[in-house]
Amino acid sequence: MNKKLKILSSLLLLVCIVALIVLWQVGLLGLWKDGIAYIANNTEKYSDREGHKIQGRHSLSIDLSDFNSNRGKELYNDGTHKIVVASVEKTINDSITISFRSMGHYSLNGATLISGVRHYTVNNISFASEMSAVMTAEDDSTNYSVSGTGMSGLNYRDGDDFSFSIYPLKTSDGAGKLQITLTNLYLNAWNKK
Repeated sequence: MNKKLKILSSLLLLVCIVALIVLWQVGLLGLWKDGIAYIANNTEKYSDREGHKIQGRHSLSIDLSDFNSNRGKELYNDGTHKIVVASVEKTINDSITISFRSMGHYSLNGATLISGVRHYTVNNISFASEMSAVMTAEDDSTNYSVSGTGMSGLNYRDGDDFSFSIYPLKTSDGAGKLQITLTNLYLNAWNKK
């Protein structure tokens, strides 16, 4: 009985090792662990040449009386890609920072991400990112100055994040609504070569 158990245990261990090796070679383990970044960093198998700016204006209203109520508001959603408000925070010098989280799609066939950030490879050996989106902000009486203040690489399995600061924000006790509009969103696309 012990001999059969040892043989079965050894056989099961061998099957598990072979399965892990196959999953590694196919790329499923890397895809599961790193998501879009696994595809983007694999310049031997995937190309980012199909990426381009998205036409259109994408707007939403920001509630200045309750910053937390803005979390999760959708700026963009085409059923596959989504950009939502991650946070709205008051910063120094009468300004606020609005952070966005972008989510895309990935599989062994490639990956796509619509974001305010363009991610691309340089000479097939390094990876770079640049802000492509432009944001405007206005209320009933004022157009505000806006600048891009942050962006990440592909830090999430399904995407990235980016942020803008609006200054100086002159509202009565933080009450009111602010209309923001983003243009020049970027379709990052990685396809098999």
